[in-house]
Amino acid sequence: MHPPSVAVERLLYGTGVGLLLGLGFGLQSGRTLGANPPVMQLFLAAAVLCFVLGWMLGNGTGPLARWFSYETEDDMARRIREEIEEVHRSEDVTSKWAELEAKVLTHDLGEEA
Repeated sequence: MHPPSVAVERLLYGTGVGLLLGLGFGLQSGRTLGANPPVMQLFLAAAVLCFVLGWMLGNGTGPLARWFSYETEDDMARRIREEIEEVHRSEDVTSKWAELEAKVLTHDLGEEA
């Protein structure tokens, strides 16, 4: 399976091609680029925007790069496994620290009595 960023990149390119196809059909049916309302210009601008966003996402830059991961499933599983192991190590240290503190307090209280 591909990373989410690849799927979104392909979706953006496909949408851009579809918009250009719609622009071509509009030109073929006799519409002009300077018509009012500027539907043809909007299609062209949206197609260019989709291509630019897809290209930027493919390079790991742009506004969409922070939302869509480049990690494969194996990389993501490895990263999550490491994070879980780190949490377990942290919990082990915390529990051992609590045991040591309990022993010290018990010893201090035993000396005071």
